[in-house]
Amino acid sequence: MIGSNVLALALTLLAGTQAVPHPYDSQVGSLHHARSRAHNHIRDVRRSEQLDQQYGYEEEFEALTYQYQKRADGTTTSGWDYVGCVTDGSARALPAVSITRTAMTVDMCTNYCQTQGYTYAGLEEGNACYCDNSIKNGLGVSASSWTCATPCVGDSGQTCGGHWKMSLYRAGSASGSGDTYQGCFSGAKILNSIGIVTNTITPATCTNYCTLKGYGYAGTTLGNNCWCGNTLDTSKKLASDSTCSTKCSGDSSLTCGGTNLFQVYIAQSSAIVTTSSAPSSTSTSKAATSTSTSTSTTTSAASTAMPSSLGCFSETGSSKLLSAVGIQTNTITPISCARYCTTKGYGYAGVTKGNECWCGNTLDMSRKLSSTADCSTKCSGDATMLCGGTNRVGVYIAKDGAGTLTTVASSATTTTSAAVSTSSSTSAVSTTTSTSSQVGEGSATVGVASVPKATGTKQLYAHHMVGNTYSYTQATWSDDITQAQAAGIDGFALNYGSDSWQPARLSDAYTAAAAKGFKMFLSMDVTSLGCSSTGNAASLVNQIAAFASNSAQAKVGSKVLVSTFAGNDCTFGQSSVDAGWKYFRSLISAQSFDIYLMPALFSDISTFSKNTWMDGEFNWDSGWPMAGDALTTASDQSYMNALSSNQTYMAAVSPAFFTYYSPSTYNKNWIYRGDDWLLARRMEQIISMRAQFDFAEIISWNDYGESHYIGPIRADQPNSQGWTNGMPHTAWLEVIKYYAPAFKTGSYPSASDQLVLWTRPHPKAASASAPSMDRPRGWNYTDDLLYAWVALKAASQVTVTSGSNSVTWNLPAGVSKLSVKSNAGTIGAKIVRSGSTVKSYDSTGAFSYTNTPTDYNFNYFVASA
Repeated sequence: MIGSNVLALALTLLAGTQAVPHPYDSQVGSLHHARSRAHNHIRDVRRSEQLDQQYGYEEEFEALTYQYQKRADGTTTSGWDYVGCVTDGSARALPAVSITRTAMTVDMCTNYCQTQGYTYAGLEEGNACYCDNSIKNGLGVSASSWTCATPCVGDSGQTCGGHWKMSLYRAGSASGSGDTYQGCFSGAKILNSIGIVTNTITPATCTNYCTLKGYGYAGTTLGNNCWCGNTLDTSKKLASDSTCSTKCSGDSSLTCGGTNLFQVYIAQSSAIVTTSSAPSSTSTSKAATSTSTSTSTTTSAASTAMPSSLGCFSETGSSKLLSAVGIQTNTITPISCARYCTTKGYGYAGVTKGNECWCGNTLDMSRKLSSTADCSTKCSGDATMLCGGTNRVGVYIAKDGAGTLTTVASSATTTTSAAVSTSSSTSAVSTTTSTSSQVGEGSATVGVASVPKATGTKQLYAHHMVGNTYSYTQATWSDDITQAQAAGIDGFALNYGSDSWQPARLSDAYTAAAAKGFKMFLSMDVTSLGCSSTGNAASLVNQIAAFASNSAQAKVGSKVLVSTFAGNDCTFGQSSVDAGWKYFRSLISAQSFDIYLMPALFSDISTFSKNTWMDGEFNWDSGWPMAGDALTTASDQSYMNALSSNQTYMAAVSPAFFTYYSPSTYNKNWIYRGDDWLLARRMEQIISMRAQFDFAEIISWNDYGESHYIGPIRADQPNSQGWTNGMPHTAWLEVIKYYAPAFKTGSYPSASDQLVLWTRPHPKAASASAPSMDRPRGWNYTDDLLYAWVALKAASQVTVTSGSNSVTWNLPAGVSKLSVKSNAGTIGAKIVRSGSTVKSYDSTGAFSYTNTPTDYNFNYFVASA
């Protein structure tokens, strides 16, 4: 019955006609029409403050260069260059002048800014144009190209930004010719504030990259390197450009410097720092001070400040001191290493062997040596500095507040890194490990950090899509609740929409919860329910009132907990959003109860502390990384810093994200990175921050369309069967069950030999033989790995297998996070102790990894032993 109606709905959508709605058709259509709007125009608007920290340089640069080389709107604008998609905010990146027109085009905006005497033009929301001579107010951070996908109202073939996202143009050529070109310079470090290596380097893409990073100069070198800075040593300029002859990786008809040769361009003159003489440079190693007397411009001291040293530490090949991420290159110094770790979101930076840099957030202080004498190997990037040694690590503070720093009395985090291989001077360190007779590729992270002490009652909720419960009975709700309670989840956030049948499901949910001592609270999906009129406000208040006195109602103190999906555009018939929500609160004040309002807003976070009508904020986007790097806590810290002392923070937790709806249906086709053991990693992060907030919400229990469900796959799917059928996720509940007590009580439970595996069904770059549509956006942000999570009662031998790749580790008691390279075939794992197999799993008959998929599927298959 469900399947036939879903098929009917799909055929109706394709034909463009109106069918007589079945209740389930209504549920699918209304829910996903609303969620599609929300996801494409609200939730996919990535947070402005965190893009620069969460995007890896290479991934960010690739998106930026794609925008420049192949503009989304496919047009050219005479005399103006497209810089890229950037963030905006209420203070405005280009605040000088602006216009809004019902026939807005790119040419109209650039012509307007030119006539007003400005060199930057930015388009937003399809109809708005902003101008200025520089990017201001800390905005203008590069954003994903698809967030600037709103068609221009005057020409739908062009794109004019998005919601708080600006399509940015700059007057004059960015090609590297004319007045912007400064010449060919000789030296290894002409510009070294920030850099990128990619196969799309040209003078134009490098100049645009440095502009968006806020630097005055851009320099191309080695053909595929781009570096930025605000000061330039003009004494290093060569008389002729002929020496800078290496072809650009992005355009072989252009040149991009050479070995120790830079071709330098002005990115934005407003950022350039000029000095009359070279200041002294200082290092903390043997050469104390060197001074130049030239009258040239030199590198700004602020961009090359020596990080704070924590001393010299010991490590072994099988037990690394810092292991989260690392690089091996011939340009390593404590400065460059600290900068690298900062950009990766880590707080500690460690230099070792002269040419390696490793990062992490946990530091074993018991390994600190009494003397720094053993850290005596010269740095590959500067022989006057020292960079650890063999099994010796010089440790520095990368950046205060980057990541969550933990020091422990004994090693809490190690990797089983047996070999280091590099393919270029800036390649990431890859590890191979095998202690079995079969050679495989894998990595392991052993242990968890100590749990910080905290006050307050902690609550862990899960986001439940009521729109996916049409066929639910009280018994179905009861079964969901039983499984959630067993995993340590305290309640459901009930995301409900405008369908006429949903209030009855809410009533069943509260009734089932009351019988089991479980909690519920309403998450008003205002993108579906509406929030533009006084009638909308009254309806929402009435729904809250219906359950306010129910024993299952979650509360904060004596106040009824209420949340939202979105809400940053709600006016409730008033003159502004602020007035609208104050009106909503006035209706609540007339009731016999009060509420604790913790919405999930997608607006400028600088406004949060001024929103006196909200009691806190649910940071929906904090559950996923936005590009190709592992998730950090940078977004959490930014949101918490933006809230007032009277407001509360709620963090998001999610295991993955993949959605695959075609343009003829809901037009949602992208992924967020779910790698790096995302669910376990995120649970460990909220545990590390438990002293800072009391609430966390898992996204989601049953949102099948976005592939982050942790509950059972039930009948009411929103046309997502193509990527969810045969892809169970309930084994993730075992991971949550282990971490939930640590977040809520401060103590981990005893391990009981749990083993959980998850993997995607095919390589990310595989070509489907009969795809429904293109690969999802962000497909390259993931890794082709089988992930495993184990919690051992005692030391054991653990083997993880993907096809022909099998890796074995000898692991201690407790948690270990493992991964192996994915190969075609079945997956499996086993725990062996004292020669006996304790637990094992084999996916034969249930799952097989393939190199030749029929259609694309970036969902995870999850299983447990």
